[in-house]
Amino acid sequence: MLQPQSLSGITPGASANARTSGSAPQITEAKPNPSGAPYGRFAELHSCELYTGGCTASSEATLEGRYMLRVWKFEGGQFTGTPLAGLTVALMEKGDENLAMQEHAAHQALAYLPQGAAPVQREALISWLRTQTPASLNPATDVREVPLNAFISEGNVQVSAGKDIAFSSHLAQECNGTASCGERLWYEPRNANSANFMVEQLISARVAEPALSLSWSDQGRRSLFTGQFGPMEGRAPAFCGKGPGMYSKL
Repeated sequence: MLQPQSLSGITPGASANARTSGSAPQITEAKPNPSGAPYGRFAELHSCELYTGGCTASSEATLEGRYMLRVWKFEGGQFTGTPLAGLTVALMEKGDENLAMQEHAAHQALAYLPQGAAPVQREALISWLRTQTPASLNPATDVREVPLNAFISEGNVQVSAGKDIAFSSHLAQECNGTASCGERLWYEPRNANSANFMVEQLISARVAEPALSLSWSDQGRRSLFTGQFGPMEGRAPAFCGKGPGMYSKL
């Protein structure tokens, strides 16, 4: 059964209104953990709303959400001994059920790697992506090298991968909890180590991927997670609207 999220990043004692209405939550600063693991910023686009009323969430839980596009922009760290700082990678996933729900797994995936990556970087990125999805990634058939551009900042996300994938967002309108169904945060990002995250509102999104029989467009919905990933100390989620600054300096 779909349940609204209760986030450990909200300071104990914060009002119920702050947890569910989108007013500024109490947060703790997130700091990089010097483990050498990859870290940076991510954007996670879903084909369902993430912060919405219960009526909408319940209907979309079974009817929508079968596609998910994730983008990671590495700011530091390494994988299999290869430094990843400065690289960007994207992963398009398709499932039979709503992929915003953590218990549902993708059964198909395509990876988008940056053009010009060295062979050792390409191998490291594919290996890292395999830790992020249960779907198989065959380098010969499931990996594309495309021009990748990703600007991920609070209230301003602009991503493109080749000619057929692009999305942008801005800060979501402030959630005031007055909707007839009662607005809540229903999901969390897929990243196991998403220290800071928030929900943003799409300006527009378009995704065309013939290999997945996918033609997807959207606008205006609160269907995008953005934030930081990596082994960080502390956690600072924000829901939407005029919350405190999300990103700590790495």
